[in-house]
Amino acid sequence: MLITKMLAPALLATQAAAPVAVPGEPAVAVPETPVPETVAEFLAQADALLAEGGDGAKALPKADAVRIAIQQAAMAYRASLAETAQRRAPPTSCPPPSGQASLSLGDITDDFRAFPPANQSMPLATAFALVMTLRFPCAGVRP
Repeated sequence: MLITKMLAPALLATQAAAPVAVPGEPAVAVPETPVPETVAEFLAQADALLAEGGDGAKALPKADAVRIAIQQAAMAYRASLAETAQRRAPPTSCPPPSGQASLSLGDITDDFRAFPPANQSMPLATAFALVMTLRFPCAGVRP
């Protein structure tokens, strides 16, 4: 995770600061728990879920907020990649096609835990894009 500490500032500068709206996407049900907006909020909710439900935490209704947060971050990330491609600019990362990446919520959570405490106040969408940039660099491009 040293790579995250070393590359985070440079990679953050290349990421979109705000999520991009995706028109035509289906509405998402409102969870009973507020959707986390920062890495710190996400990790706090994930920890609370694990403490409450253990291995069955993902089945709890409160888990919807965590799932929705990651879905929104992923949609913003994909929209940003599409906008970059439309501008014919080089992509910041080269992930597999949507639905083919083998990342679990646990993988993403572990990546977020590796962020230094000072960076855990960053927006979840920015953190997600950073994780994808580190996980899926484009061939021949070094961050």
